[in-house]
Amino acid sequence: MKVGCHAIAALASLGMALLVSTFSFTAAQAGVGGDDAGTCRSACGGYGAGNNGNGCWCDAACTSQGDCCADYQPVCNGNTGCTPNSGGRYVLHLGGMCSQGWNDRYANASGFTPIDVRAVQTNHAALSQTSATLATYLDQCCSGSNACYVLNYSGGDAVMGHRFANSSTNWNIYWVGTTAGAGGGSELSGNLLADAFGPCDYSGHLGTSEVRNAYNHNDTNGKTVYHIGGYDGWWYSSWLLPGEDDGAVAFHSAGARTGTTSTNSMCSTPKWTNHVAAWTCSGYDLDHYGMKTKFITQMGW
Repeated sequence: MKVGCHAIAALASLGMALLVSTFSFTAAQAGVGGDDAGTCRSACGGYGAGNNGNGCWCDAACTSQGDCCADYQPVCNGNTGCTPNSGGRYVLHLGGMCSQGWNDRYANASGFTPIDVRAVQTNHAALSQTSATLATYLDQCCSGSNACYVLNYSGGDAVMGHRFANSSTNWNIYWVGTTAGAGGGSELSGNLLADAFGPCDYSGHLGTSEVRNAYNHNDTNGKTVYHIGGYDGWWYSSWLLPGEDDGAVAFHSAGARTGTTSTNSMCSTPKWTNHVAAWTCSGYDLDHYGMKTKFITQMGW
């Protein structure tokens, strides 16, 4: 009976996906998935929901069926790919808005193991839930005798920030590297940003007011968060963003400024506590997608 339920749900989701795609323009995706995918948060043992053909399951049969939600292993089984308290050294990769993983080149840092943080960021997973999934990785990969770097991109900036601000745990994090951070939100939040990312309904929760009021951006547990941003904006969206931008987020967000006023410098202040610009104040001639692995290449990893 279980197989039949999976098949019926998959066919229904596929039909809806085909209908939606007929009326949507094609855009690149910000990580694995990009659609309004399901999550195993509060769904272990059952159906993880999901729209646009991205429905998924969180039960014991999903592995053999090949339809597990992306966060099934860390959320339901506590499996992050890290060995707790083993003296391990890790580089955690936290993907962007609407993603279910990193899905790009990983850092190749000598002596460190790359880890894909499967923290689903879609309309079915609130920021607090995605942040809770990240906590599982931090607890296993970055505590005890283990230590780590965290590289985040786009919406991953808000997920990391939320976790810092809502935990007293002092993880063994060397520093956090943020690329094209959306921790300050985007003026595009809503239909335009959603269409640009897949589509993905979660983008509607990345408005400047909502993200900036979601957690205490000044609380980083004393860790330094480095930021880089791009200025090769998209013609159809940049005119809506103040100052320099990468097409999805303006420098006020990518540069961790406390306000949303126009700026053409990643170094402009005031910034939230322990947030600093890395390498250059002028940013890079790349759009939002092109920026994703820029921190990795800058590190020579």
